[in-house]
Amino acid sequence: MLLTKQNDIPFLVFKNLSETGIVKHCFSTRKGGVSTGHFASMNLGYGRGDDDSNVDENFRMICEATGISSDKIVKSKQKHGINILKIDGLIEVPDNTDGLMTNRSGIILVTFYADCVPLLFCDPVKRIIANSHAGWRGVVQNMPAETVKMMSLHYGSDPKDILVGLGPCISKECFEVDEDVALQFKKEFSECVYNGKSGKYYIALQEACKLSLLRANIPLQNIELANWCTFSNDELFFSHRRDGALRGSLAAFIEL
Repeated sequence: MLLTKQNDIPFLVFKNLSETGIVKHCFSTRKGGVSTGHFASMNLGYGRGDDDSNVDENFRMICEATGISSDKIVKSKQKHGINILKIDGLIEVPDNTDGLMTNRSGIILVTFYADCVPLLFCDPVKRIIANSHAGWRGVVQNMPAETVKMMSLHYGSDPKDILVGLGPCISKECFEVDEDVALQFKKEFSECVYNGKSGKYYIALQEACKLSLLRANIPLQNIELANWCTFSNDELFFSHRRDGALRGSLAAFIEL
């Protein structure tokens, strides 16, 4: 994943998605916006205490910098589940929607982050895109594989054609959990659970997502991983684990 800058606004893009030539996409950083305080500065999350007008302006700015259409955005309403909604037009999505997919050009799918795993999908053969949010609960429930399943079911995508980008998230070294969470991961992704000290464990969320995709028959060469930890890089990213509720939100964008 490449860090780039336009109009003094830094953002990240996937090489594999960019090379298709049929999508615009990005993952935001916390820099380049107008928000202040705990939300400084590119906060893209509404309802966190920031002024809505600041968030509106941040959306306008990052869309302008990336060439994405700011007036045709469909936003997720995440609840750490695995519900994926087919988007046929500009709608207000229902609650408990962690994934969005479409075959319509000009619609921007947006999901939100502060440590969870961003998942961007593109099937350049059938011209399908998807944008899924995977918190640890979503990872345990195989959100990556579920997105592939829904793309195949609704649009006829062949997994071997689907390209996937796994964006910045909390790294294994920083995601310490108790035994109850570790036990859930051990059932599905035992390879991604590491022993810590005093009954604690560490979970490799991104690796679990990659494994979920491989099990869904996505070729390894079709998967691109971002080598960025949201927790340890406080200059570029918001992190819920690091900052708690007093923080802004990052976002992943994709447009066909």
